[in-house]
Amino acid sequence: MKLEQLCEVFEDLRFPTLGTQVHPERDAVLRARSIVGTAVVDDEFLADCLSWELRLLEDNRLRRGLVPFFTIPGLGVRFAFGYWPPGGTPGPHEHTAWTITAVCRNELEVLTYNRVESYRRRELVPKNLFHASAGTVGFIYEPCIHEPRNTSCDWSLSLHISSPLDGEQLCDYEEPLPALVTPGLSTAEYDHPYTSVMVARQRQRSVHQLALILASMDVPQAPELLSRCYRLASPVTRNWIDQMSPRPFEGNATEAPWILARTHMGLVLRPRPHGDMVALEVETPNGPLDEIIISNEACAAIALIARESIFDVCALPGHLSKEEQSAIAQVLEETGLFMRVLP
Repeated sequence: MKLEQLCEVFEDLRFPTLGTQVHPERDAVLRARSIVGTAVVDDEFLADCLSWELRLLEDNRLRRGLVPFFTIPGLGVRFAFGYWPPGGTPGPHEHTAWTITAVCRNELEVLTYNRVESYRRRELVPKNLFHASAGTVGFIYEPCIHEPRNTSCDWSLSLHISSPLDGEQLCDYEEPLPALVTPGLSTAEYDHPYTSVMVARQRQRSVHQLALILASMDVPQAPELLSRCYRLASPVTRNWIDQMSPRPFEGNATEAPWILARTHMGLVLRPRPHGDMVALEVETPNGPLDEIIISNEACAAIALIARESIFDVCALPGHLSKEEQSAIAQVLEETGLFMRVLP
């Protein structure tokens, strides 16, 4: 199955058009859920979705919550992936319209809350606890408060399909629950150059998980998608792809010059003495932060890194060995301060 075919299912089931304050019939959501159950265990469908997700990761956007990688034109039905590190949870939150959620890889635990009692008591009142393994598909029709969590020791991936009305404020209760109010980033924080560092770290984590999934797939799209992961990945992920791949990727980093460029040209970096070591300090919305603390032997290299927005790793001064230059470069990429410029 392809993503396009699943989109046709929602159209055939006559889901409401975008812009109308109308919810689909419950039976339509149940039928869609059943077909999603078939799609989510199909690697060809999942690879199709991952292709769209990689486009989203290439957009260099900071992710807060579920960010749709695709929206059905005319219907506004949204598709998004959820990444769940061990112990990861978004915390309790409310859905105000229908959603369909499928566990693609590993597992999740979902705690639901009694919405009526929670609003009445002004505190969260637990209701049910569900375990969802890979391939499990659940749905929400009436407004619901729940809290998914990855209680395993491995990462999980989930697919979320939601109504364009989900997230709109309902008028059945006047005051929001305090436990559901979460602060977001201010405009100043979003606009700050350091936000690009946060984006790079998010992207590295996501791309690593996608690469692991794609490497296990036996579908025609997998090699090309893995190559796209390679270009977005951290050094650790690139090395892993190089080791497991039967052929070199286009733009393979092994032989190419190692050129690093700042993730944002406005980043302010400074070298700073740190006892008998040297720190690379970066300006953040909350003040200066030491991103790297390293032997004072790398003092000249850190000074160049703080000064130059783009440089060749082989040009790092200070009588450093190639291994030492490489180690510094890898740390710079892993922090999100710099990205490798691949041919």
